[in-house]
Amino acid sequence: MVCFDFFGLRLALDFTAPAWFALLSLYLPPAALCRTAAACLLHECAHLLVLALTGRKPALLRVSATGLRLETTGTAVMPLHMFAAILLAGPLSNLLTAVLFSASGMRESASVHLSLCGFNLLPFRSTDGGTLLYAWLEQHYAARAPELPRRIMRMLGCITAVVVCICTFYSKCCNLSLLGMALMMLTAEFADQPHFLQNY
Repeated sequence: MVCFDFFGLRLALDFTAPAWFALLSLYLPPAALCRTAAACLLHECAHLLVLALTGRKPALLRVSATGLRLETTGTAVMPLHMFAAILLAGPLSNLLTAVLFSASGMRESASVHLSLCGFNLLPFRSTDGGTLLYAWLEQHYAARAPELPRRIMRMLGCITAVVVCICTFYSKCCNLSLLGMALMMLTAEFADQPHFLQNY
């Protein structure tokens, strides 16, 4: 992993990122690859904007095969509603942009943003929606049953991965990128990989 500082934000480039980007460049046309990169950039900028509005500072932006992952400090003492606002800012920005692109007749760009929005709401701890769900489960069940939130997330991750595999298999438009990322995130659930926004 290569790390460097950029305007006070520490960037970490995982070795899997260039490999995954190279595979995507073979799988996706250049225009689609650029649209995907732009959608991811907008997504992270939305997180950064809400972080700034809440007075929080980002600690690390990690780039890996699973995409961009923003890590910040102080989430353990952050109110859940504020944590939710930060987490959901990314998917919401993609959803609003998808609506604008769709209204403008730019269906392909709208599809990319809508796909990114939907993917980030899947119940994996590496996604925005999954991180929020896990935080909620921890808040409600960690004191009584510390292992329950993790078990629930693993079960939901398995169900989601199976559904994605089935949909990919039966879909006329096979999305190998989505399938690969879902399987990697499921693996991360069982490897206890740190999730999206966390203490650092």
